[in-house]
Amino acid sequence: MNITRYSTLATIIVLAALSRFFPHPLNFTPIAAIALFGGAYFNNRWLAFIVPLTAMLISDTMHELMTGYGFHSGMPVVYGSFALVTLLGILSLQKVTALRVTGAAIASSLIFFLITNFAFLYPEAAVPNPSLGNYPHNWTGIIASYEAGLPFLKNQILGDLFYSGILFGGFYLLQRRFEVLRVA
Repeated sequence: MNITRYSTLATIIVLAALSRFFPHPLNFTPIAAIALFGGAYFNNRWLAFIVPLTAMLISDTMHELMTGYGFHSGMPVVYGSFALVTLLGILSLQKVTALRVTGAAIASSLIFFLITNFAFLYPEAAVPNPSLGNYPHNWTGIIASYEAGLPFLKNQILGDLFYSGILFGGFYLLQRRFEVLRVA
């Protein structure tokens, strides 16, 4: 991969990460789309993970410094979920098409929803967490946790579809315009 392509991909990812600071509904963010995009387009698999997660870390740090709400105890689960989304991009988007991007965007929303809602139910193994709804640690609590997350899932899906369209569609147009961005 040439340096122009690398730097263009990284710039697109950083710009998308900065869009987290625009007013938006909860969970309507570019992060999963960034992870998919990195997985799809970075030939170097380390960069496919490092660039999106670093952009997320930088924007989370800025968010923490500006608002005090950038980090929480569940961050390893959140970052792990997005690493899985990057892996999804690597595996499912070796050939990028609109249909595959749409499917991967929806799948990424579901991956994040299923993992984080389950993990936040059990932040300290068997001790309910009052700040997260105090769900009982049984099947009823799991169902209640997922039900409480449904409004966020809707925004997540919409955000992932929107930002995936912007990132993948935008890069497609850039590749058509600038031959140097195309894979040789």
